[in-house]
Amino acid sequence: MFTSHKYAGFSKPSLFCDAATLPTSDPSSVPGVATAGAGSRKEYDYVIAGGGTAGCVLASRLTEDPNVKVLMIEAGESDQKQIFSRIPAGWGNLWKTPAEWNFETVEQKHCDNRVLYQPRGKMIGGSSSINAQCYQHCSPSDYDLWEKLGAKGWAWKDLKPYFAKSENYTPNAQHQIDQSKRGKGGEWQTSYPPTNEITAAYMEAAVAAGVPANADLNIETNTTGITRFQAIIDSTGQRSSTSAAYLPKKVFNRPNLSILTGTTVTKLLLSEDNSKCVGVELAQTDDASSERYHAFAKKDVLLALGSFGSPQLLLCSGIGRKETLDKAGVQQKVAVNEVGENLRDHVLAISTFEAKRGTSLQYLTNPVKTLPALARWMYDGKGALATNLAEAGAFLRSSDIEADGTVSPAGQGLNTGIVSADALNASGETSPDLEIICAPLYYAHHALEAPPNPSSDYFTLASTVLRPYSRGTVTIKSGSTFDKPLIDPNYFADERDLKVVLAGFHLIRRMYQLAPLTEYLSDPVVPKMSRAQFLEASDSELIAHIRQQAETIYHPMSTCAIGRVVDENLLVKGIKGLRVCDASVFPESVSGHPVAAVVAVAEKFADMLKAEISA
Repeated sequence: MFTSHKYAGFSKPSLFCDAATLPTSDPSSVPGVATAGAGSRKEYDYVIAGGGTAGCVLASRLTEDPNVKVLMIEAGESDQKQIFSRIPAGWGNLWKTPAEWNFETVEQKHCDNRVLYQPRGKMIGGSSSINAQCYQHCSPSDYDLWEKLGAKGWAWKDLKPYFAKSENYTPNAQHQIDQSKRGKGGEWQTSYPPTNEITAAYMEAAVAAGVPANADLNIETNTTGITRFQAIIDSTGQRSSTSAAYLPKKVFNRPNLSILTGTTVTKLLLSEDNSKCVGVELAQTDDASSERYHAFAKKDVLLALGSFGSPQLLLCSGIGRKETLDKAGVQQKVAVNEVGENLRDHVLAISTFEAKRGTSLQYLTNPVKTLPALARWMYDGKGALATNLAEAGAFLRSSDIEADGTVSPAGQGLNTGIVSADALNASGETSPDLEIICAPLYYAHHALEAPPNPSSDYFTLASTVLRPYSRGTVTIKSGSTFDKPLIDPNYFADERDLKVVLAGFHLIRRMYQLAPLTEYLSDPVVPKMSRAQFLEASDSELIAHIRQQAETIYHPMSTCAIGRVVDENLLVKGIKGLRVCDASVFPESVSGHPVAAVVAVAEKFADMLKAEISA
């Protein structure tokens, strides 16, 4: 199931939503949206460009006030139409479908000049509707660093209440944690989904290698260690995207909320002197002769298109660095020089091992073998398909990994490993810069690559840079938002990032030799080596493998960063009435999976806007 698209016949939206509540895809039927040539001008208070992770939160929270009128515009359709979005283990089936953008990078010089796939959600809920559902607050020092970098009001103490406000945690008897540390009563559902037996063995081996066990990574005083991920999965075993969580029927049907799908924001409409954003231009096809529509905002246009889409729309509207705009043939209207610059992304490289027969979830890639699991999930939301697949992760400081792959207690290492203490790019004294994530199946190149033997079992471990030194860009090749942006993460441009991944491989090799994990795993298949060859591979051989296998773990950030492109109120510098709220505003990368941070930022921003309204 994970890589097959043969289950279209099982898509039953009636299981998940009332079809009558699905959003409209006809701009002319939405009050306040008019053709570009129409004389009348109807307005909303807020126009939200992008119905993704942050956009759904904003639309929900702002319309809690019945006097505030909101339009949310999404290029994709409703995630409620996508059964593979609702099934926790189904997200890989959405790769390279109309439910995602199918972005690619430019050639990556330091990754063997490969063009790399960059999936992002193209539906309501955005990437929260397509991701691996890992729920992680990340290190408090990440946010304290934001404030030190100039993002006043965005430190941990400012965001902490919003992590709690958004969450409703469902306890799991197999994962005993301090429930007082988890949010209760929020819209967003979290829980512990089931764990595969090899994942459990991996966690034991990590502890044997020196990685401390951590029952709850989201306790602010302890953000490192090996942990089973909490996930955005509800008590019925379904994904809790921000669409499902924040736009249930009672919110969706609010008379002051309009949602338009299948529609692209093509331009930002600026005042005659370019000092204020007054609305947006919309279209449903890239045909130059197709109908164009306008929607106007009395208060603000809010960009929530993500770290690729938000800078793209700004640039296509003439807001950015002149040299960048000139190359694309776009006239500069407002000089904001760092739009699309300073891109951070978490990059990983995998090692996959053949596993003991019958112990992995590889069978979920076979449509026939998956049928019993699918029937079970459709019956009660449980079984193998209730896992998020990215089941566990070890978070640590790469400088604590010794040459033999063992992990020393924080700050007590011999400094004989790959990464020296003075080269560590952690945000704080106890925060991580490296993740070793696992998946109980074959996951080469996003699982789009077929395994060497489809009938075998596999287990994947990936070494991931969480705090990259390398900086990339998002630019444009034309003034059309229907053209894909030019994405250049510039992976491994700074070789210090490569050393972090290499340190992770040293730890992977150590865990591979430790019980009980070693009892499950035979020879590696990625890289294609014998057990002895893998254990004896030189650093140069491992680096060659890393460059050949490196891929995104789907966490682009910082392309419209606070202090660079937007101010602390998320207003685009030099323009009134235009704000950005998504992962692009992060001043620096967070040291983990960022979806919870995006929601917390959106929750806080919604309160900021409400305070402005009532002032």
